[in-house]
Amino acid sequence: MKKGKLTVSACPFCGSSAIRRVKGNWTGNFRGKSYTVRALEYFACPKCQEKIYPPEAMRRIQKRSPAYSRPRPTRRAS
Repeated sequence: MKKGKLTVSACPFCGSSAIRRVKGNWTGNFRGKSYTVRALEYFACPKCQEKIYPPEAMRRIQKRSPAYSRPRPTRRAS
């Protein structure tokens, strides 16, 4: 399977073919702190307002989010 950009031809929620790839700033909140991911590419459906985030967009959100900023404990092999 080739790795490439995700393509969505119909909204998985409402079935509309009007879904489009868009690029914009995304803002989230975590424990009262706001953070922004600039120029994030995702799919938006103008019919039902749903958004679909490809894996690369989710990685960028997680990288900026304070929820993922703490070091995770390493697991020990038994």
